[in-house]
Amino acid sequence: MLLHEKRLALAPIDLRGVLADASVGLLLVGLMGLLLAKRHLLGRFLALMLLVTFVLLSFAMYEFVSVFDSLYALSHAGFLGDPTFLGGSVLHARRPLLLALVTALAVLGAAWARPPVSLWWRWWGLGFAVSVFGQVLIPTSYAHEEWRERHAIQANLGFFPPSARPHRVAISAEVREVFDGDLGGERWVGPLSKRPNVLLILIEAASGAHLPSVAAAEGVRSDIEMPKLDALARRHVLFTHVVSHQRQTNRGEYGILCGDYPKLLTDQSKMSEQVYAAARRCLPEALREQGYATSYIQSAPLGFMLKDQFMKKAGFEELIGDPFFLQSYARTDWGVDDKAFFEQSLGPVLRLHAAERPFFATLLTVGTHHPFTFPDAAPADGGQTRQARAFRWADDALADFLDELGRRGVLNDTVVIVTSDESTGVRQAGSATHRLLSQSWSFAVVMFPAPIVKRVDTVYAHVDTALSVTDLLGFGREAHGFQGRSWFRDYASPRPVFSGNTYARRVLMFEPSGSAVICSESFQNCSRSVPLGGLPFGPNRQSEPAPERARQLLTEVARLSRSGRADMTRAEGLDLLVEERVTVRAADGKRLLIGGQYLRVPRGTTLRVDLDLDVLGEQSAVELHQDVFLGGRLQLEREDRELRAGERWRLSYEIGVPRDSGQLVVQLYATTVSGDVATIRFHDARLTMTAGNATSDAVLVIEDAVSRSVPR
Repeated sequence: MLLHEKRLALAPIDLRGVLADASVGLLLVGLMGLLLAKRHLLGRFLALMLLVTFVLLSFAMYEFVSVFDSLYALSHAGFLGDPTFLGGSVLHARRPLLLALVTALAVLGAAWARPPVSLWWRWWGLGFAVSVFGQVLIPTSYAHEEWRERHAIQANLGFFPPSARPHRVAISAEVREVFDGDLGGERWVGPLSKRPNVLLILIEAASGAHLPSVAAAEGVRSDIEMPKLDALARRHVLFTHVVSHQRQTNRGEYGILCGDYPKLLTDQSKMSEQVYAAARRCLPEALREQGYATSYIQSAPLGFMLKDQFMKKAGFEELIGDPFFLQSYARTDWGVDDKAFFEQSLGPVLRLHAAERPFFATLLTVGTHHPFTFPDAAPADGGQTRQARAFRWADDALADFLDELGRRGVLNDTVVIVTSDESTGVRQAGSATHRLLSQSWSFAVVMFPAPIVKRVDTVYAHVDTALSVTDLLGFGREAHGFQGRSWFRDYASPRPVFSGNTYARRVLMFEPSGSAVICSESFQNCSRSVPLGGLPFGPNRQSEPAPERARQLLTEVARLSRSGRADMTRAEGLDLLVEERVTVRAADGKRLLIGGQYLRVPRGTTLRVDLDLDVLGEQSAVELHQDVFLGGRLQLEREDRELRAGERWRLSYEIGVPRDSGQLVVQLYATTVSGDVATIRFHDARLTMTAGNATSDAVLVIEDAVSRSVPR
């Protein structure tokens, strides 16, 4: 089904994929056979649950591969428990009827199944042996996507942490250059006078391939097009080859705003680490120190991925998130559609423009994120897929927004930068290598108050953004600590640029020659992809072995892109919430107040959570739900805790972590069950990790009590 949807032709490697799926399926059937052989009701029930779980997992993998062209990693499993991710993506399956039918057939099959006999086991053993031996005979290949040759369970069980570094060669100077800021090029614009405003617009997952003129020049065809943005780009400054450094918004935004490479290897994000550790100085803070008002606006809940706290630490004075956007043409738990987002963001931008201080504002859209948010009545000429139509809806909305800014005079003294947080790539690429490379292909459009028309085909990167903005504004001293090069200078020699793909478990180096070195995250397999036409993201490529020096440089940069902050045990603690008071409307339904941390926890650690809150208002009441997930497993849950106005709830507990674990999530939901609106006041909301020798994951509840609140 995936091959048909992606318009891919059958290839010999697909036989290996069939055998891989068959071996996993037969292993499941064997486990069910053992359970049924017990001839107990419990065994049949466990067999049923095993089969239904496998069906649901298979559909989840199908949805993930359909959107991201890679197998799902267990390191991202914690997202499945987050209400924003669940409501925004997981619950919007594209084929719900097929899922329901297959699940029903699985239930009926498990109920009808009989205990296996000896002949059945012989045929089962033969089939399993053939499927495993066939995979041994057919080697894996970099030329095809991993999902075509391996089952997701195999990929996760067979994935190992990065291996030891290969034989060292003298590359220290090259490594230092990667992490330095370089303003040694020759300026072709700036520094700008009169301290203009800066408006940074990030279009979720947009790619350079989505601009028709850029795609055509690269020899690429994309079923997703943004023609209005393309036309705008041709009237201003267009950077056609901008490398995005990672998948996932929190990793991409971090690199853009902080001028620092995100982690190229799959690991806890630097954005999360910034919250509990000493924060790196980022672009908003640098501009705020120069007198700029700073504002961050997105339609998604700010609590997801700890953005509420990260953006404050990064230097944004004002944060605007999901509760602000009351109107929509379409909405999911990710937030409102992009037209509604831009229409309602106009007010805050105009207010910033009317103030005395210059401003730096960042806007992040969400409508082009799965499940692709737009009204069903939207014109269908944007493309055949939901994704293509969502991007066309965003394209129209962005054009209208910029036109309105022009009519209101905002563009007369504002630099506008349009780029993406990450890249969805070219879905219908002819090879797996080209598709992988395209998932690091972004762009940048820069609009100056006095328009400049220029096309820049040099390879730049998202990590260059902070350095480029400070350079453009003439704040050379403020550029200290930012990595990369300025977009607004010409350099005598090109440089390598690096990226990772946490979904595909690959790290990449785009070489000055236009070639790309691609390694697995273990660095056990590396190759060099050479474009035949010299185009960095061109489709016509040939593969050759990666040179040792290039492999070593990529390995070192990937290693050094890690922050060195191993965990939170040396920190004093983490505030789980920024606001002291939170308003919850009855119309909001069940609302996430705390969540999305996704932290790594070392073995032996003791976790402590302290919550202290009360409800304000005369007739209001809220129902609270608090839980903790660790590595995708529920550790603690407090359900249906109803709190009326004037009541205070104190909850404190400790949880031991005997094994290294990831994806720690502490969540608190609130639903107003009496009155139209309720206000929750937080006296304390804190997470602490203490290093030690915890050997049990038992939960110790220190306090769980409701009392009358004391007026403050």
